Amino acid sequence: MRDNTETEAIVSKIQFTLFDVGNVILRATHAITYAILWELGVRPDKAALFFHSKAYADFARGKITGEQFAQAVREACEAPHLTDEQIRAAHDAHIYMVDGAVMMILNELRDRERALGFVTTTNEWQTAREESMCKLQTDFGHVVRSHVVGVAKTDPDAWPVIFAGFRPYVEEWNYLSRDRRGQGNVPNVYVNFRAYRRLLERCQLQSILFVDDASANCDAARRAGLQTHQYDPTPGVGVKKLRAALRERGLLR
Repeated sequence: MRDNTETEAIVSKIQFTLFDVGNVILRATHAITYAILWELGVRPDKAALFFHSKAYADFARGKITGEQFAQAVREACEAPHLTDEQIRAAHDAHIYMVDGAVMMILNELRDRERALGFVTTTNEWQTAREESMCKLQTDFGHVVRSHVVGVAKTDPDAWPVIFAGFRPYVEEWNYLSRDRRGQGNVPNVYVNFRAYRRLLERCQLQSILFVDDASANCDAARRAGLQTHQYDPTPGVGVKKLRAALRERGLLR
């Protein structure tokens, strides 16, 4: 067990919590996409290439468009009969629901005026799917997306680029008039602004807690200097562990 001094040290360090999106806030499984592709006549061994190709990695970094990715899928899956619309629908289906228990935690953190942000390895299709299911940017804090900033969380030297992705939020806030600053939907909008500004100016990485389900992403974040919590996507299990980790750090009661 930690003594009170050690616990207080941990609590004092966390000023800013960053969340991954996929399999933390939004539940997702590639199996849904594979099943749809099989029904569309794609061989199982070829369907397995859908999410595991250079084209998908490039799509997540904004290097190619959705149309270019769809063409790459047809070639990799040896399925020239697939339309762009069928490929998009199969892709989007793998993100299937919002985890209400995690959203409850986000609401509690926001209501306690804890600074929040999001960092996600994603593509333009996933962003559209996410925004149709929940409003993270509007309701909780800025979302840094790999296809916008051009790097994924495990890329070499990715984290300085990711941190810079918060700059547009800070610059937009700086240009808002004082009377407009209080009109947002996010109760802790000014808390977020101050945390993002501190991040850009002083970059105190040990004050950041990063929550992600992927061990590789957590490892990369720890190497960059962040504190991490690896989220367990098992329904019911991960939420309990996350809540306990946030309570331990004094972020939740």
